[in-house]
Amino acid sequence: MRISKILAVIAALATTLAAMAQSGHDLQDDALHGAVKRVDAVMYEARYDLNDNLERGDQLEHLVTEYNAKGQRRQQIYLSVAEDIIFRTRYKHDGFGLTTLEHIVDNQDRVIGRTYYIYDADHTLTESYVEDAERQIESRVLLKHDGLGRISQRSYNDHAGEIFKREVYTYNADGTLNKAVVYDRSKQKVQEKRWEYDEQGYPTSYTLYDYTEEEPEMFVTVYKRDYDAHGNWVRCTEYEVLGDRMLPTYTTTRTIDYF
Repeated sequence: MRISKILAVIAALATTLAAMAQSGHDLQDDALHGAVKRVDAVMYEARYDLNDNLERGDQLEHLVTEYNAKGQRRQQIYLSVAEDIIFRTRYKHDGFGLTTLEHIVDNQDRVIGRTYYIYDADHTLTESYVEDAERQIESRVLLKHDGLGRISQRSYNDHAGEIFKREVYTYNADGTLNKAVVYDRSKQKVQEKRWEYDEQGYPTSYTLYDYTEEEPEMFVTVYKRDYDAHGNWVRCTEYEVLGDRMLPTYTTTRTIDYF
């Protein structure tokens, strides 16, 4: 994978967290319960065999996230299928425990990118931006919040400071994210996203309405999870809904270590 593509993936991960996340407590933002020390997540292809039994296919991704005893992310390690380190993301925090900087380093510990997080006087995240290895800003995200402190809007800006996408969020009565409406550079509505959740607060379904084509399209993803004794999921299979059938696409397994 080329470095530019890696940085694009990181930027997407950094700016598409659930809108109710980013409380300044990393475990909470990552929807984890208990004194989590390490999460080892591996994603595989998922498919049915000839007897319609679910089976695991090729490994696609491998991500290890490590936390300290305060519940702050220490680093994330992106591994190849051969278990070689592709790159790492290392985190810095301020005195309030808020994430202020991510260093993205390659397998030789060379910095290939940075993500900065900016907060206001109330310790509310208001902005993040990504720099490349030459310290040039690649993208910037500006955030607005509602009266309850939840993110109500994200504005995605390119390297020239021009907004190319906006996402506007609404919430359910229990505080979970209900809907995200996406607008393009010309302020046209191009997508709408909706979620449903289980008792643990994890999504059970995700529906995407795409208005970019002449005929609007709808895509539905269903999630089925297994949980450990702490209420953290340890296996999640994603299904694509096609008519009256659900076709498996990915299975992610997580090994979670606790302090």
